[in-house]
Amino acid sequence: MNGILIDTESGDLLIEHGRVMIGDTNSQIAESVLVTLRGEWKEWPLIGGEVEKALGGQVDVMWRGEVKKMLHACGLDVRQIHISEDNTITVE
Repeated sequence: MNGILIDTESGDLLIEHGRVMIGDTNSQIAESVLVTLRGEWKEWPLIGGEVEKALGGQVDVMWRGEVKKMLHACGLDVRQIHISEDNTITVE
């Protein structure tokens, strides 16, 4: 999906030569869904992966399936979500 690109470090719009950058936004959408809490997106109050709640604790067994449904609702085709030993989340 194409859209306006955002700088991952600062959260600002990516601007090059005085113009807003347009490109593939799938990774931005996935990151936003994973990081936000439910209720932060006022138009879609049930969207939010709430990944920060799992820090230092056990990940809910149903979490991957719920997040996969949320990503599908946002228009992303997701096959699997992996959580590695070092708690890195990979969305495929």
